[in-house]
Amino acid sequence: MSDAEPVDAACNHGRGHLRRGIAWILGLLITTDVRSVEYTLQADANVGQEYDTNIFLTPGPHTDVWGTRLGLNTRFSAEEEVWKLDGNIRLDNYFYDRKGLDSLNQFVSLTGSYFVTERSRFALRGDDIRDSTRTSFVETDDLIFEQVRRNQRVINPSWTYDLSERTRFSLNYQYQNTDYRNKDNTFFPDYQSHSGSVDLIHDYSERLTMNGSFSYTRYSAVGSTIFIPGILDFGPFRIPGNYENRADQIEIDYAAAVAGFSYAIDETLDVGFAAGAQYNQTEASFRTIFRDNRGDPILDDFDHIDSSFVTYLIDLSATKRFDVDELSLHYAHTVSPNLYGNLVEADTVTFTGKHKFTPTLSGWAEFSYVDRKTADQRNNALNRQLFRARGELSWNWTENWSFSVSYRYGRQEIEIISNIPESHAAYLTIRYQWDKLKY
Repeated sequence: MSDAEPVDAACNHGRGHLRRGIAWILGLLITTDVRSVEYTLQADANVGQEYDTNIFLTPGPHTDVWGTRLGLNTRFSAEEEVWKLDGNIRLDNYFYDRKGLDSLNQFVSLTGSYFVTERSRFALRGDDIRDSTRTSFVETDDLIFEQVRRNQRVINPSWTYDLSERTRFSLNYQYQNTDYRNKDNTFFPDYQSHSGSVDLIHDYSERLTMNGSFSYTRYSAVGSTIFIPGILDFGPFRIPGNYENRADQIEIDYAAAVAGFSYAIDETLDVGFAAGAQYNQTEASFRTIFRDNRGDPILDDFDHIDSSFVTYLIDLSATKRFDVDELSLHYAHTVSPNLYGNLVEADTVTFTGKHKFTPTLSGWAEFSYVDRKTADQRNNALNRQLFRARGELSWNWTENWSFSVSYRYGRQEIEIISNIPESHAAYLTIRYQWDKLKY
């Protein structure tokens, strides 16, 4: 494989791309007659309380924690005849009674769209995210035993062209750069990725939509180290300690071709199916060290991986709607890099149910099972199964005020660890939503 660009240099390039993208979006506003622009603004604020018995779902020693969340979410838009700007700014602040868990998170997203003709549209999206590995804006199924600050920048230009009234063609590119402020006992890898895709969508009828896509992604990371508490079976002895899984420069390339459809069987039942194949190539050097509780190494293995393989991709979904209920089932088989730079193959099954008790009182429940395995022969210690059960009741006592209470159960089985960690968490949230402003 060719040498990857240093991540520090790529980070600077990423900031430059983001600045140019924002300048392009703001240029749409500056060059437009403001009297012909329609503006909207909507915001909400929330305060919440959290209790968690095992916040990292760790098999090691842990204690209960209490936390408080303060959040602010603002959405705005500006629209003219040939362009549109959408923006979202979120602030999520977490404060806990345990040292090292507090996190101040910011999410800023801008999307500019320009309609060249009735059939042709350019769009550019830029995201700037500052969060942490645990209190992330994007939920993850990875092993996380420490909270580390993270900065992420995303640039996503795209072009869509309507070949006909029923057929759309689009080209997409995405650049992502992520860096971590690691602690002494963590080393999440700073990484960058370049992705491109070609998509074709055809509305065969009012009920049937067919689609196909081809995508390619190049992922590059400088290396990583993950520490996992565990027990080493050494002859007749069982030695407690920690596994250190280290990886040097990581290069992953994968290309996928997928075709599928979505079909409305009737007004209450929708199904969707997509399947394809993905070619994966990984090159990395890694080392596994097991240290006892005194820090002495007991096991030290080194290996170099240069592997390639083809795997299948599947996405299957079904949604059934009733008068006041909705049930949905989703299954997916995916292959992608995780937080530690390992190519992970995952089977995910999710069942969700929603119910509206009264016009102001509603609830939902979700059950999910995830089976994750390393797909490129690295860090088999990360193989695990994760089960989650979640539920929430929400009450809108006025048009602006709402109150919600929720519960979450988590359980995971890690291949190299005999004990099975579990967690129970409860949340209370009060939210106020301002009236939508429109000019």
